[in-house]
Amino acid sequence: MNIEHREDIRDLLKVTRDLPPLQRLVIILYASMDQDDTGTVYATGAMLAAEAGMTPQLFSRVRRELVAAGWLEENPGLRVGNVRYYRLTSKTVCGLDDNVIPLRSA
Repeated sequence: MNIEHREDIRDLLKVTRDLPPLQRLVIILYASMDQDDTGTVYATGAMLAAEAGMTPQLFSRVRRELVAAGWLEENPGLRVGNVRYYRLTSKTVCGLDDNVIPLRSA
């Protein structure tokens, strides 16, 4: 997802309404950054932390929480040394959880 219009911001706020404020801020930051065709943001965590007014350690912790919850994912094909690049998942884009729980037959 890439924010281009006010409606995109409102939609993103609706989808993330149950998240804590810092997590919402990080998602909005990722959505507002320049992205490649795969949605990957080519900015380091330190750069994004500075943009958000957070310490790099806090930003990293919040980003790990979002990865664990399925809102962000690392782009495995893009890693330069220790630098990892992340993108929003379809959960963020569509507001849907990718986890499917199969129903048991009676």
